[in-house]
Amino acid sequence: MRFKTTVPAILAEFIGTYALVFFGCGAIILSELENLSSALIPIIFGLTITIFVYLLGRFSGAHFNPAVTIGFLLNKEISIKDSVFYIGIQILGGMLASQTHVALFGRMHSFGVTTLSVDVGQGFFLEAFCTGLLMFVILQVTRKENNIYGIAIGGTVFISALLIGEYTGGSLNPARSIGPALVSGKTREIYFYVLAPVIGSLISSKLFTTKFSKNSK
Repeated sequence: MRFKTTVPAILAEFIGTYALVFFGCGAIILSELENLSSALIPIIFGLTITIFVYLLGRFSGAHFNPAVTIGFLLNKEISIKDSVFYIGIQILGGMLASQTHVALFGRMHSFGVTTLSVDVGQGFFLEAFCTGLLMFVILQVTRKENNIYGIAIGGTVFISALLIGEYTGGSLNPARSIGPALVSGKTREIYFYVLAPVIGSLISSKLFTTKFSKNSK
């Protein structure tokens, strides 16, 4: 198995997911409370992923995302047992980041909760497609040693948030949506932000395994 549960791996997954929600959703909160330009939000999400993938990737693979972990599970690169630990700590990281927002900003804001502004079918396609694209990029750029993997992954998050953020919030990540939703109590659409990214990741991983894996070795 490529990814295994170790203390450094668990800490890395916690820190990376915490940072993603703390900085990314924190930017959303500041755009509401302090007039931070909303144009900076996709940049902050993308930069956070880029930085922490480079910092922590060697310890855990820098999933920071249950949909990514499930994609690797389908690809037989992580065991069921280890994936449960990964996903649990990712969700915990997202929740504690949102709880930190409570301590810093109170509760008079959106918490960065992801919501749909299009119908469910359109939103599902956008979230699944962009998560699938993210998973495909991850599977491609982490096959061999290179210096662009963090930029490629963070850049995909940035582009996705820029393109679909207005319509779905550009989650691509159940932990990023679950944490703010549970802490804020705004859980009405939480099922959507679990299913759409996971299905997109599974489709991408299956396509990679059947169509591209031979060319990537």
